[in-house]
Amino acid sequence: MKTRLLGRAGLKIRAGDGGGESGFPEMLSTPLFYLAHPGARLTLQDAACKFNVATYRPEIEPRWLYTYDYAPEQNWTIYQHDLSGDSYRQVDYVFNDRVFFRVCLRKVNGGRFEATEDINDFLAFEAEPLPTEPIKSWLRSEASSVAQRVQDLRRPGEHVFALLADTHYTVGGTWEDTLTGLELLHQKIGLDGVIHLGDLTDGLVSGEVTRHYVKNMLAGLKNCGLPVWVALGNHDSNYFRNNPECFSVEEQREIYLEGKEPRYYVDLPRLRLIFLDSFEPDEELRYGYCLEGARWLEQTLAGLPTGGAALIISHLPPLARLQYWTKALRGEKELLEILNLYANKILAWINGHNHADCLDNDEGFPIVSIANAKCEAFTEYKTEGFVTPERRLREASQECWDVLIVNPEARGARFVRFGAGRDRVIENGKARWA
Repeated sequence: MKTRLLGRAGLKIRAGDGGGESGFPEMLSTPLFYLAHPGARLTLQDAACKFNVATYRPEIEPRWLYTYDYAPEQNWTIYQHDLSGDSYRQVDYVFNDRVFFRVCLRKVNGGRFEATEDINDFLAFEAEPLPTEPIKSWLRSEASSVAQRVQDLRRPGEHVFALLADTHYTVGGTWEDTLTGLELLHQKIGLDGVIHLGDLTDGLVSGEVTRHYVKNMLAGLKNCGLPVWVALGNHDSNYFRNNPECFSVEEQREIYLEGKEPRYYVDLPRLRLIFLDSFEPDEELRYGYCLEGARWLEQTLAGLPTGGAALIISHLPPLARLQYWTKALRGEKELLEILNLYANKILAWINGHNHADCLDNDEGFPIVSIANAKCEAFTEYKTEGFVTPERRLREASQECWDVLIVNPEARGARFVRFGAGRDRVIENGKARWA
């Protein structure tokens, strides 16, 4: 079976570190990392070219998990230093191991590649479909344990969601396990939808590659047949570390929100899910909430049907004191005035961003910060009161996301943790650890 490759004219794969670098018109390379299994084959389709292969071992270095450090090109694999200027070939390349790979092409005559040229006209990647890998025993066990806790707590008429924050997709990371765990749980308990609190990827790579990752992630979530609702995060603008291929608001709407506005609401029986945007890279104070958004929120809360409750969902918390990365939030004062005015309608404010758990009851409504689904547990850059769950690969603590059970009538909620961390409860207008 052939797999189409994505190629970019002018992209070089460096022999020294396996990274990609633009500015080489005589080269055509894959910006993506592809997974190959033993027996897979790369075959040249045009003798006017030659190709080179770089392979990457699927192994995660501890520094990506336990320090505040983002891997170049969102890649957690280890380059095997098997590409060089002398390793170009025209004969088939057959893979002997399970590895990720990239390819780099040159024309024999040294000519340039045009942007319109398709790498698949020059090179074919063929691999036999592999049988589905067995589900990891620890993942199956955690899904069964969480399903039982949810079934013990769930009452008729309650809404049940999967709640994820900060997945920060990386090549060779743990996203596939997260998706499998979510699917297992849905099969056991029947979820009503998936809520993602933003930062699907790191936002470090080209817009083309980020689009590819996000498309695959959202398709995986929607494969359960559930609605998926996203709150835009700061990394979702593809702006991180001054990435020049930053997404406009219109592009973010298309990529993440199926064309919806960045702030929107979803009405369910007696419950309104209100999603806010909280990052604008073009503003001097990038983090925060604009006045237009605050007015929209006021109208949305004021229009809540009698007897209904609102969950406000954002990537950022509503107050600067509840996050580390900025000393001030744009529009905080105006936002807080509105929130406190309608506090009796707000069941909770839920956010990600901090890569740690926190419960705050100092306002007129509970604020619940959710730790990161990405397997990462750095303790630097955390505000006092935040808890960073311990994480380890290949066991339940590798995962970290919640099943959110909401009872609008009782104005209560339960957060049942899948993986690392503790369950939490909202009742009588307060949040507490279970």
